[in-house]
Amino acid sequence: MAKRLFFWLACLLPLSTFLHGQECVIPREDLKKVKVPIRDVVFTNDTDLSSDKKLEVVQRLRADEIVPRAVASEMSSIAEEAAERVRASFQDEGYLKAQVTSKAVRVVTDKQRYDIVVQVRTVGKKYRLGELNIANATRFPTQQMRDLFPIQRGEILSREKIAAGLEALRRLYGTEGYINYISVPNTDFDDDNAIANLMIEVDEGKQFHLDRVEVLGVRPETKARVLSELDMKSGDIYNSEVWQRSLLKLRDVARGADPNIVDKRLDEQNGWVDIVLDFRKPRICGWTYSAPPRLLTEESTSAK
Repeated sequence: MAKRLFFWLACLLPLSTFLHGQECVIPREDLKKVKVPIRDVVFTNDTDLSSDKKLEVVQRLRADEIVPRAVASEMSSIAEEAAERVRASFQDEGYLKAQVTSKAVRVVTDKQRYDIVVQVRTVGKKYRLGELNIANATRFPTQQMRDLFPIQRGEILSREKIAAGLEALRRLYGTEGYINYISVPNTDFDDDNAIANLMIEVDEGKQFHLDRVEVLGVRPETKARVLSELDMKSGDIYNSEVWQRSLLKLRDVARGADPNIVDKRLDEQNGWVDIVLDFRKPRICGWTYSAPPRLLTEESTSAK
């Protein structure tokens, strides 16, 4: 039995935190990005990688953009991305221990362009799922949580399917106000039988309720409409999906204006969350863009 290893899929999941601060936007010409200067993507020792997967990797790399003044470092990052995409392709097919490296090589006849050379060093064994258990979770029935993972015992262990299950689990907790919920997946490899047992360790955190919503940058009558369109009121459990649905409705209420800041302020001790919606234009190096007439007032209003 191989030793217990940390399953790093959790690092790949998007975190919907909306914890942004207002910042100075610097409109510099040398920060403009251009298409990545790739001449070719070369794969070596890749007999188990399908043509479709190769094409997908190439297309995504070519769609990237870089900052021209930092080509060398940018291309190094592009090469790392190529290795990670190929590694992910193998891991989606059960080769969880695939080893892939990549490097960017400047084209001799064209110094402005690069070849990306991807080397598959080893793919290792093809693992199937053994047990999938969830620990320290008390809010929902175990079977309900287990059903969120689109993979069954004995099936090829796909990183993509596990990631989908972890994301579904995060969304489920988000609907019940568990803003600080985290999960840590770990694997226990049985190399003799090519089986990987997965344990999801959960930290549910505190359940949060909505305290108030502040609105900045719109007239009083628009603030009232914004607050009336929200599907959550003060005292409600903070449901992340309901909140996202409310944000989409605000585009019509504020005539197309999107909040530049959606800031969540948590009262960790008492389980309350305050939200600030800021419709003001971003500051540009010390000054602020002029707002349309409907956005001139900067008073704040509470949802209470």
